[in-house]
Amino acid sequence: MTMENLKKTVEFAANAAILLACCLLSWALIAHHSFGPRSSFGKKEEVRLAGQSIPSLPGYRWVDHRETLILAIRKGCGYCEASLPFYKRLGELEADGQLHAHLLAVMPDDPATGSEELKSSGVGVDGVFSQPLDLIKVTGTPTLLLLDATGRVAQAWVGQLSPQREKEVIAAAER
Repeated sequence: MTMENLKKTVEFAANAAILLACCLLSWALIAHHSFGPRSSFGKKEEVRLAGQSIPSLPGYRWVDHRETLILAIRKGCGYCEASLPFYKRLGELEADGQLHAHLLAVMPDDPATGSEELKSSGVGVDGVFSQPLDLIKVTGTPTLLLLDATGRVAQAWVGQLSPQREKEVIAAAER
């Protein structure tokens, strides 16, 4: 094999490897986008969270409220941002007295950033708490937690919710 042929073979192999890597990366991104919020991870997390006791938030007592619905979200999360219209609707339902759950947001962002994110989207909540999400046992965003008066998770929803799952949240918080 001549040096010229060897050079062409190596160049061809390198280009093929780059093309294959690009295809695999594209497939991974598409799969994550298409299946991410509805994946089995979300269901497993919901099962893991159900029944967990969540520590009190600073200045908030679970016992003072029949139910509390926590929105665990963060700035820059595409699924959280896509869910903001639903969260706005939840705030409106609570303001109209149609939900028995007290609506709170827990965000790892600094307080000003978190409050501004919700305010600019028209999401009304009764409190915004700036703290790491792992303190409320949440590993991914968005996550909604419906807590009883003892701080125990009655139900959890993980990921961007379908219209049917949004109805589940409303029905659970209306009880």
